[in-house]
Amino acid sequence: MSDTATLQARLGHLAAGGDRPAILAFGAEGAATVTYAELAHRAGRIAGGLRAHGIAPGHYVGIHAPNSPDWIAARIAVLLAGAVAVSLDNDLTAEQLGHQLADAQARAILTVRGHLDMLAAAGAADTPVWLFDAAPDDPRAISNLDGEPPPLPDPSGDDTATLFYTSGTTGRPKGVPLTHRNITSNLDALLAQNLLGAGDRVLLPLPLHHSYPFIVGMLMPLVTGATIVLPRDVSGPEIRRALSEGEVAIVVGVPRLYQALANGLTQRLREGGASERVLYRVLRLSASLRRRFGVRWGRTLLWPLHKRLAPKLRLMASGGAKLDADTAWTLEGFGWMVLSGYGLVETASISTFNPPGRARLGSAGLPAPGVRVTIAGPDAEGTGEVRIQGPNVFPGYLNRPDANAEAFDAEGAFRTGDLGRFDADGYLHIVGRAKEMIVLPDGKNIAPETVERVYAQSPYIHEIAVLEDDGRLVGLIVPDLTAVPGAGANIGDVIRVSLQELGAKLPPHERLSDWAITREELPRTHLGKYRRHLLPPILARAQRGERTAATEPTSDADRALLAEPTVKRVFDWLDARFPNHSVGLNTSPQLDLGVDSLAWVEMGFELEEKFGVALSEEAVAQAVTVRELLQTVRDAAPAREGGRRREAAREAERWLHPQSRGERIAAALAHGTLKALCGGLFRLRVEGPERLPASGPAILAPNHVSDLDAFVFTAALPGRLRGHLAWGADRDRLFGTRLRRTAARLAGLFPVDDRAPGASLAAAEAALNQNRILVWFPEEWRSPDGRLQPFRPGVGRLLQDRDIPVVPCAILGTFAAMPRGARLPKPTAVTVRFGEPVSAATLAAEAGSRDPDALATALRERVAALLPGERG
Repeated sequence: MSDTATLQARLGHLAAGGDRPAILAFGAEGAATVTYAELAHRAGRIAGGLRAHGIAPGHYVGIHAPNSPDWIAARIAVLLAGAVAVSLDNDLTAEQLGHQLADAQARAILTVRGHLDMLAAAGAADTPVWLFDAAPDDPRAISNLDGEPPPLPDPSGDDTATLFYTSGTTGRPKGVPLTHRNITSNLDALLAQNLLGAGDRVLLPLPLHHSYPFIVGMLMPLVTGATIVLPRDVSGPEIRRALSEGEVAIVVGVPRLYQALANGLTQRLREGGASERVLYRVLRLSASLRRRFGVRWGRTLLWPLHKRLAPKLRLMASGGAKLDADTAWTLEGFGWMVLSGYGLVETASISTFNPPGRARLGSAGLPAPGVRVTIAGPDAEGTGEVRIQGPNVFPGYLNRPDANAEAFDAEGAFRTGDLGRFDADGYLHIVGRAKEMIVLPDGKNIAPETVERVYAQSPYIHEIAVLEDDGRLVGLIVPDLTAVPGAGANIGDVIRVSLQELGAKLPPHERLSDWAITREELPRTHLGKYRRHLLPPILARAQRGERTAATEPTSDADRALLAEPTVKRVFDWLDARFPNHSVGLNTSPQLDLGVDSLAWVEMGFELEEKFGVALSEEAVAQAVTVRELLQTVRDAAPAREGGRRREAAREAERWLHPQSRGERIAAALAHGTLKALCGGLFRLRVEGPERLPASGPAILAPNHVSDLDAFVFTAALPGRLRGHLAWGADRDRLFGTRLRRTAARLAGLFPVDDRAPGASLAAAEAALNQNRILVWFPEEWRSPDGRLQPFRPGVGRLLQDRDIPVVPCAILGTFAAMPRGARLPKPTAVTVRFGEPVSAATLAAEAGSRDPDALATALRERVAALLPGERG
C-alpha cells in the first residue's frame, strides 16, 4: 500500500488476529464474542455487498444505529469498500437527520428497524436501506448485503475517511470530514504512549457516532489487537456487569460517567457499614498520598473494592468535555490512572493530552506530537482563543465555504472558539467558551439560542434563557401571567406541560433538565441579546424561591382603588392572611404567595361569603395580581344567596337524575358498541374488574394520557355499573350541541369548566352525595409524554372529609395509540388495570396527613404502582 497514513493500512489485516476476541458484546442472554477473523470476514462480505449494489469509492454511506458488533463491522466495511461513512446521531430530529443525509448525498443507509419511521420523516424513504436487526428472509437484512470482498482500496492520507456532524452556535449542523491522516496522526500519538496492548479489554459505553469514541474507543483497540467491550446499556448495573465480567482494563468515557462512578463509590463507602467506613478512611488517605507525594497505593489499600468491582481495571480515559480535577483525584485515590485531553471533532478529537507519568490533573495536557497549539489575543493572564494547526486538523466543513472562511485564521490555524491558557510547564488549561455554546458533561454541545427559540413558542412563557447549572441544562423563565389563567391550572403545571410538549421537538440532550420561574426582567443588550453573564445570579435567586419585593401603589388609579371601603377591607384581609409576605398590588398569588389556582379560587369563595360580593370563578382565576383581584372586587355585584357552589351542585344533580327506561336501553347499546370497537381496534384487555365497587359513593382514579382514555375506560367497565357512574366533562367540548348533550346524559356526564375548579369540585361532591361512582382524572391534564403527572389537590379535597373507597386505575397503551396532538388513533394494544380499593383513611395514614395535596400524592403512588416504570 503506497500511503501508510490510511485506515486501510491500519485495519486491512484484521484477519491476522485469528481467534482473539475483537468484540465482547453484553446482552440479555449473556455476552457474545466476535473474533478478529469473524470481524474481518463479516466486514469484507458487507464491503463486497456494498460494491455490488453500486457503492463506489468516495460515496457517502450513512450509519444510523446504536452500538453493536454489526455497527463496527459495517463501519469497517464502508472503509474497505473505499466509501465514506457518515456517522449519524441516534437522537437527531427528523429535520436534522434529513439535512445531514442530503448534505452528504448519502447513497445508502445502514440502520435498524426502529429508525425507519424517523428516516421516512427525514425524507430518506427512497434511499437504499439495510437493516442490522432484520430477519434473514427480509431482503433489507444486513446479512443479505453479501459479496466477495473487494480489493483493498489504496487511498491517499489526505482523502476523506469519515464524516461527522457538529452543531455551530447558529444555523444548521456542519459536516466535518476527517481525512485518513487526521485520524492516523492521532492514533500514532496515542499508540506511542503504550496505553494498551493485545491482551487488554476496553470498555466502550459511548455512542460510536461521535468522533472521540470512534477513534479512541474503537479504532485504537482494533489497531492494537485489544478487545472492545460493549455494555448492554449505560445503566449503572450494566456498566458494573461489563466491568467485572468483561475483565475490563481500560474505560473510554466522558466526565459524567466518571463523576457518577466517583460519587457513587464514595457515598457507598461513607454511608455503608463499619467495613465500608474503614475503606472510606483508607480512600481519603490514598487520595491524599497520591495528590501530595505522587504515590498510587489505592489498588493495594482498596483491594477488596477492586476485586468486587473490576479487578483488572487500571486506566480511565476521559474526553468530550473537561474532567473536574476533584473527580480525577478521587479516582486516582481509588488506585486507577486517569488521563484526559482536549480536542474537537474538527481536530479528530485530540489536540492535547496528559501523557502517563506526567499527567497534570485538571489541565488539558500537552500538545500532541506534530500539533501546534497557540493562544490568540492573550490577556494579561495569558488567556485567549485556542487555535490549532497540525496533521489532525480537518480540511474544512463540507459544502460550507462561508463557515470555512471564519474557521481558519490567516496562518491556517483552526479557531476553536475556546478560551485557554498555558501554564509555565506548557500544559493547556481550558478556561471557558469564547462563544456562547454550552458544553454539558457528556460532551454534548448546546447552542442556547436554538433551544430558547423552541421553548419560547409556549404561550405561557414571556421570556426564557437557557443556562448550564451543575452540568444540567436549565431554563430561567419569566411567565406570561396574562396567558396562564386561561389554561385553567396553576403556573407551574401549565409551564411544565408546555415545556414537555415543546421539548419533544428537540433531541434529548437539548431538552431542559430543570427550570425556575422569576419575575425579574432578564437583562438584554440594546440589540435584544441576553447579557448572559448576568443571568446566573437571577437563576440562583429563582431557585432559592426569592421574589422581588412587591411595589406599593404610586399612581392615582391605585390610590383611588384602595380608597374604596370594600376594596381596602379585602386588601387588609389579604395582608393579614399572608403575614410572612409583603403583599402589594403587583403581588402574584401563585409566584409570590405560593397559592395554587384552586386555593386562589377558594379564596374567592371566602371573599364572596365574608364581604358579600359576587365573584365569578373565571374572574377570580383570571386575576393574576392582587391589583386585578381588587379591581374585580370593586366592580362586583352583591352576592346571591347560596353562592356559586350551590349553583354548580344543582346543575350536576339535574344532569344525574335517574335515567328513563329508553335512556337505559340506549346507554346499554352504546356501551356494547363501544366495547366491540375497543376490542377490535385496540385488543382491549381488562385486569381486576372484580375489584370495582358494586355501588357508590366511590371514586375511580385513572391516569390520563390520551383523548381515547374516557372511551376505553368506559368500555372496560362492567355493564352493572352503568347507572351508578358519574363523570365530569368539559362544558365547551361535550355539551355544545343537542347530540352531544344526549350522549353526555347516556354516559352519566355532568358539565365542568377548567376555568372554574371550585364549581367543578362542588359538582363532583353532588355526584358523590347521590351515591354515585365518580370517575375522576386526578392529573386533570393529558400527559404530554405518556408519563404519570403530579396529581392535583382536587381529588384530595373530595376525599378530605369522606372516608369512601377510591380505586386506583391504570390505562396503558392509549398514549401510543393517540398521544396528545394526534388527530386519529392507531390500532394498538390497550390495557385497563384496576387496583385494590383503598379508603381515604388509609391514604391519610400513608400520607401522614389529611391535607388534600398529601392525599393526592398518596393516591398517585397507588396509581404509579400499576404503571410499569413509574413507581418511585
